[in-house]
Amino acid sequence: MSQTTEMDPTLSALAASLGGRLIRPGDADWDTVRAPWNRAVEQDPAAVAIPATVDGLRQIVAAARAGRFEIAVQPNGHGASGDVRGCILVRTSAFDEVTVNADERYARIGAGVKWGAVLPRLTGTGLIALAGTNPDVTVAGYLLSGGHSWFSRWKGLAAHSIRAIEFVEAHGRSRRLDSAHGSAEGDAELLWAMRGAAGMLGIVTALEIDLYPAPALFGGKILFPIEAAGAVLDAVAAIMATAPDELTMFAGLINMPDVEMVPEPMRGHSFATVDVVFVGDADTAGTLLAPLLSAVPVIANLMQPFDIGHLGEVAAEPSDPVGSLDWNAAIRGLGDDGFAPLIEAFREATPAGLTMVQLRPLGGAIADPAPDATGIVGHLESKYLVFAGAILLDPSRRIDPAAVFGPIDRALTGMTERRMVPTLLSPGQDLSAALPPESLARLGKVKFAHDPDSLFRSNRRLPG
Repeated sequence: MSQTTEMDPTLSALAASLGGRLIRPGDADWDTVRAPWNRAVEQDPAAVAIPATVDGLRQIVAAARAGRFEIAVQPNGHGASGDVRGCILVRTSAFDEVTVNADERYARIGAGVKWGAVLPRLTGTGLIALAGTNPDVTVAGYLLSGGHSWFSRWKGLAAHSIRAIEFVEAHGRSRRLDSAHGSAEGDAELLWAMRGAAGMLGIVTALEIDLYPAPALFGGKILFPIEAAGAVLDAVAAIMATAPDELTMFAGLINMPDVEMVPEPMRGHSFATVDVVFVGDADTAGTLLAPLLSAVPVIANLMQPFDIGHLGEVAAEPSDPVGSLDWNAAIRGLGDDGFAPLIEAFREATPAGLTMVQLRPLGGAIADPAPDATGIVGHLESKYLVFAGAILLDPSRRIDPAAVFGPIDRALTGMTERRMVPTLLSPGQDLSAALPPESLARLGKVKFAHDPDSLFRSNRRLPG
């Protein structure tokens, strides 16, 4: 499908009737509403729709069909790829329901709700949800593209925690898929696809997700001298080789920006970091982490018991929109030189603008193939996920992605695999960088069966 003109009469009619807002080029707040969270991504949709109700979504679908527009959904702009030219871009911020049923261990969450509004509601229940690192991300956007959680080694990728999905399909009908109750023929296949690729199959309005008992949580961030990077990474690898699934550690190398938002003692300096989340008590965590804490001097140890409402403080990622470039890979292991090539690549890329490199050890439930039957985001046999990023705090500075990420890419030559959680793909990558060919072929059949005219355009598209 393709748009016709900027002042398309279909859009004019939709603007007059929509229960909500339709913003178009030339409107006063156009640049604000069309912008994604990652300010380095430029988006040029035909219009931005902010519906207030499900009926409004049906109107959008009808208008898109009549005017031959595609629809792209971004609850608040995380994960944007920039590939929305000519689309009606839908923001689902008005769908803000949050209901927690602690007795039956599930939550019902609207498509516009961020993790930061959900996790505090779980405080005191003894339950957790499979949230990620940043509380500013919407629950729907995160779960429906896979979801690599702090708790995924323990309970699996977050998409598999979805019990039910409510959405508007390509013909404007409201649907509910519920794994706990009987469904029509083909619904199981559609639910399989939506657990990881929902953006190309409909406009989700609400989810119901499983919650899990976790009576105690412990963790936080640890900072080490950058000179100790090798010892830190070696210690993390050794611990995670035998760690219980309840323990997650993300190890990183970071160049702190020389800006006011960074505390003075850290500003403009480089560190090795380890972020820790453990489902259990402080004493058990202390025993597990002793080899790391005794390996090298610690600059700062922020670990402590915490409740689920403070999960976002562990990684302490930016919550305000910012420009960034990123790179990712899954690797099956390391070469004979261990982490040394990666550390050297970090040093080489720093002058070019590299901000950070992070390793996320996998294993545990992430490697279990059992959930593959119920969700397109299958198990990962890789040993680590590796991320590199450059935060663009100075708009006047030009950064060459090849100079920033080339050293990292070369350091991992021969170790990478074409598997990833779609949530973590970079702008411009399609689903072939995350999913195996057989899953892509199966997804293509589901897409053709439920959206044969390709009304919905996902941030992560099928190849070709």
